Amino acid sequence: MPSADLPDDSLQPEAPEPSLRAHLADRWRSAPVLWRWGGVLLLLLGIGAVASPAFVEATEGPTEEELQAQAAIDRAQWAAMLRQSPATLDADPIENALGPGDAEQPDDRYADYYVHEADSVAFSVLVTSDDFAPDLAIRLPDGRTLAASSLLRTSSRAEIGGLEGPGRFEVIVTSEESRTSGTYELAVVPVQEADSVYVDGEARLDTLGQGPLRAGRYERIYGVSAGSELPVIVRVVSTEFVPRVNLLGPNGEVQASWRSLEKSSQGDSLHGVVVRYLPGWDAAYRLIVSSEDRAASGAFAIDASSIPIRRLSANGRRVQGTLGDESWVEDGRYVDSYRFRIGENVKTRVTLESEAFPPAYRLWRIERRARVDVNADTNAAAAADLRYEEELDAGEYFLEVTSGGETADRPIGGEYAIAVQTERVAPPPPSLDQPSAPETRVFSTEVRRTGQSGGSTFEVGVTNVAISYPGRQRTRVQMSITVRSVDYTGNWAPWANFSRQAYVVDDRGRRYTAAVSESQSPSGPRAEPGTARRGTVVFYLPEVAPRIERLVLVASIGERRLTLPIPVP
Repeated sequence: MPSADLPDDSLQPEAPEPSLRAHLADRWRSAPVLWRWGGVLLLLLGIGAVASPAFVEATEGPTEEELQAQAAIDRAQWAAMLRQSPATLDADPIENALGPGDAEQPDDRYADYYVHEADSVAFSVLVTSDDFAPDLAIRLPDGRTLAASSLLRTSSRAEIGGLEGPGRFEVIVTSEESRTSGTYELAVVPVQEADSVYVDGEARLDTLGQGPLRAGRYERIYGVSAGSELPVIVRVVSTEFVPRVNLLGPNGEVQASWRSLEKSSQGDSLHGVVVRYLPGWDAAYRLIVSSEDRAASGAFAIDASSIPIRRLSANGRRVQGTLGDESWVEDGRYVDSYRFRIGENVKTRVTLESEAFPPAYRLWRIERRARVDVNADTNAAAAADLRYEEELDAGEYFLEVTSGGETADRPIGGEYAIAVQTERVAPPPPSLDQPSAPETRVFSTEVRRTGQSGGSTFEVGVTNVAISYPGRQRTRVQMSITVRSVDYTGNWAPWANFSRQAYVVDDRGRRYTAAVSESQSPSGPRAEPGTARRGTVVFYLPEVAPRIERLVLVASIGERRLTLPIPVP
């Protein structure tokens, strides 16, 4: 039995095990008050530092860059969806509008999509608008994409021609400028040959009001063919409506220094538009005649004529001229052009007078196919007459008569008188070191050759030749050349093109280059079998070539070169 004096360990309660929580509580209670609350503050700051970026990002939302990127993605998806479901374009014109809600291209232009199932008939696609300058693109059945032709584009229309099926054509209508909107009309147009207006041909009478309306207006389209490089005047006159005229060339609508446009009206009885332009390529220009008022119609007349460069004789005789409707317009002033030739060792005097306007002039010449200014007088003092006197080099000069003084709201015209006179000056004493030049030779010949171009036959002939030595520094050869159509009917190519491709070789192999500015042909643009045009072509060699016994003219007729040997007597 256990002894009563000894404690029984089995009957004692077990001692509690150590607790981390209790230990930390004892330490918290035993710590100073400032330490305890300082620790709490540090703990809260640490938690805030970790959680605040996520909280701020959640409350501020996406950045501006993210919004723009998402908007671009949304626009691209919307455009892709619209492109996958294009509207059908058939023979009936479609009226629609560009604006917010349409597809947007990367350059911020609105776009509408169409599809046209074409057969084998040739056609063009035309979009017109009075609200904005439209633009057009077409994806062909073979995957290629065509843009609107510059030759068929104005501020109110864009067209793609030369299309032919069969196949599926995807059409995109948009604008030339970004963020522009408005209504437009889209149509498939069967191919039709444009009527022709010939420069210096007969006037043409026509009627506006046939066919469909384009941007609310009727249209008549012409091809204007010029047979030379001279400036051209086109006049459109009507007693029934106010004409609107657009002239289109290889780079779109002809503007700036290449074209001027004047409008006039005499009450309600006569309305006209005068367009002046300088041809810059050989193909026909396109002229679109419509009306200023929507849906207007009626009869009108149209004609085209060249502005000639008139020839002056340097004999002092006064020549009367008139600045006005038959003149070129440049920088808001009428301009008349003249040309004259002077010889060696002469003093040249130019006089210009007018009571209607203060006259002004520009004098220039062509050297090595470049324009070289000789003299000019703008007549800032607004004098009634001008005079210029100088010893000029021998050769051909161009004189432009215009108005001086202050710039007016419209070109100033009226009558004037002009004269060119030369006086021979005493020649300098001969130099022993400089040999005299050979004498000028002028003779007749009869050399002809025949060639083909484009399946048609032409004959080229030389009848007269003149060999001279200007300034005793170079050799000049002038030839009278005839080009005759054997079986060709149509328009002559510009004489300048024929001159530019020709050259002369002498019996020592020296090559003479054509001076296009001195070559000329007075004939008209039309050719018929048996008809001929006759002109002159001038060639230069930059040295004196004495004792020439034989010349060979090399002329081009289309793809064929003709050689015409010419004996020199």
